[in-house]
Amino acid sequence: MKRFVLATITSCVAMCGAIIGGSGSSISALPAIAPSLGVLVSQDQYVAGIEGSLIRLTVSARDLPVDGTASIAITSYRPVRTRAAVREVMDGDLPSVVDTVLYSAADITRDGSGYLDIRVPIEIGVRTRENLQMSAVGVHPVSIGIVIDKKVVDQLVTFVERLPEQTSAPTARGTLQVALVSGLTGPLALQPDGSTVVDASALTRTERMITAIEDLDMAPLTLLSRPEWINAIERLGDESSDLLTRIDALQSVQFLSAPFVDADPDELVVQDAPAIFLEQLRRGEDVLRNDIPSAIITRDTYLSTAGLSAGSVTLLRDMGFRSVVLTPRAQAETANGASFLADPTRLIRLSFPGGSIDAALADPMLSRTMTDGSRDDADAYLAAQHLFAELRILRDELLADDPGNDNTSGRTVVVTTFDGAPPSAEFLTALVSSMSTEPDIVLVTLDDALRSTDPNMTDDGPVELALPTADASGPESNPLADIDARLRSRIDSFSGMLPAGDVRVEMWRRVLEVLPDSSLTDVRREAYVTAVDVETTALAESITLPTSTTFTLGGRDSSIRVTLRNDNESDLRVNIRLSSSKLRFGSQNEAVVLPAGTTTSVEVPVQARSNGRFPVILQLFTPDGAQALGVPVTFTARVNALAGLGQLVTGIALLLLVSWWIHHLRRERRRRSAEVDRTATRHPSLNH
Repeated sequence: MKRFVLATITSCVAMCGAIIGGSGSSISALPAIAPSLGVLVSQDQYVAGIEGSLIRLTVSARDLPVDGTASIAITSYRPVRTRAAVREVMDGDLPSVVDTVLYSAADITRDGSGYLDIRVPIEIGVRTRENLQMSAVGVHPVSIGIVIDKKVVDQLVTFVERLPEQTSAPTARGTLQVALVSGLTGPLALQPDGSTVVDASALTRTERMITAIEDLDMAPLTLLSRPEWINAIERLGDESSDLLTRIDALQSVQFLSAPFVDADPDELVVQDAPAIFLEQLRRGEDVLRNDIPSAIITRDTYLSTAGLSAGSVTLLRDMGFRSVVLTPRAQAETANGASFLADPTRLIRLSFPGGSIDAALADPMLSRTMTDGSRDDADAYLAAQHLFAELRILRDELLADDPGNDNTSGRTVVVTTFDGAPPSAEFLTALVSSMSTEPDIVLVTLDDALRSTDPNMTDDGPVELALPTADASGPESNPLADIDARLRSRIDSFSGMLPAGDVRVEMWRRVLEVLPDSSLTDVRREAYVTAVDVETTALAESITLPTSTTFTLGGRDSSIRVTLRNDNESDLRVNIRLSSSKLRFGSQNEAVVLPAGTTTSVEVPVQARSNGRFPVILQLFTPDGAQALGVPVTFTARVNALAGLGQLVTGIALLLLVSWWIHHLRRERRRRSAEVDRTATRHPSLNH
């Protein structure tokens, strides 16, 4: 946040000359290592409108010579009256110089931490060379610079408000509500292998944020905390107990209802998967209530970190949300840019087929300051002073626009980072501490803010933004709903194989919970799916089937004995299915239990339909029959004789044979008898 306006300040330094002995001495060249300012550590936000009042500024400096060759230049500029002017100063375009004073670096007191403790007296009436001229009331840009050989080698610019004459504290001018959004979050902790990895730097940021909120003396704040991160901290065990206790003890903060992971409602609506978002929201609320039992979680306000369409807002409204807040990122992605609408201190109305919902817009310019001031290499305290100055000027502008309204009622300024990520703890501490010095800038939670904020009005009524319908997924997309449905079905089936309470089932279901995270790439998401596939496949492969063999059946009703070995550490339940065109099998719907580490023989009732040799296919399934376990194995069944049918055929054959012989003997006897009779009638003796 440093701004270098070297030409202006250098010329002023040259005119001022040497105020303190040695400060104006000339040297032939700058030091080999140029000194520089570090960060603004603290400052007075106000200076009394009394002659000789002090401005106290504390800064850090690196490689600053103390041999009298370096000076510290403090410069005041004409007051800024508009937000645009504040932004210009922040971007390096300073107004005209009012006055500059120089102090020898060697003579400036250092505090216990080695920081420069600069105390600058001001003057209002008569000009002197020793005091800094600040004759006008208002918010003045003030620069702190290092001067060597009458050249400014480094400087930073902050803001100090000069109060009205004979006033030593800010007076009431009009209350302005401000809702600050922070949070406790970190990167996705669940890994594809089922382990929980809590990012160390993110955990440190969370600890700092908790400490900052504890130190802010019950300041009303709104926290957008990702439940998966809170749950990951809980999984640390004893290491996390103190953190969760401290989070649970936070008072005057509002926890926003949020999905378990960063699930984008607009993306899920496009993929025709609103049920996934509802499940994510319920899971997130359950985690916050379980891990932070003192927190009050309500579905009043939804903070959107990405664009919204008619479908996603309809979904949010149907889930019970009464209003939404759009971060600058969400504004840019909603209806081709919702932030073009004037006056972010009022609500707008988002309309969609069948209804509408109120929305607040986080102030984009303030969000930029918060985002930049929260970077690792930023001067957080200085950035907070810039934002605080803009808030004061914004309040004055609102009062000037509506002279009859001296309390800016019905307005709220919402401040988030660009995408809703938490600011740094250092920035939050500096901003809230600075705001506490201003009695008319009041912190509120988002829920309280939106309940007391009026809509933007025009002659035609409330400002309304019609939301478009989001485009459907393309034919080449891989919808999350399809991935979720396939994996959910597989997990449900394989969980039936394991004993109740098996930790593997919990791990698989945790994978389902993180798949909707919008930060996951397709490749990363597929890694989670593959991990579950590998685990469940290994479960199936832990069962050994018999090698190809031949079953011999000796009769119509018999049984086939199947030998299975379970090499898993847990007992497993499986469904055994046999199929053959020549055999009928008994009921195969009941799962059998295979004890861990043992071989189990299972007899399956069978009924033969004919003699011969024919194939029998053996296939294992999960207990619900939905998932096959491995590939099918083919055996051979041999039926040598069907006992009942053979005896019947033999009996019939013997009966036929006996009947034939009886019939044959009778016919032969009759034939012989008839022959005897014919012979007797032809005897010669019968002729006499």
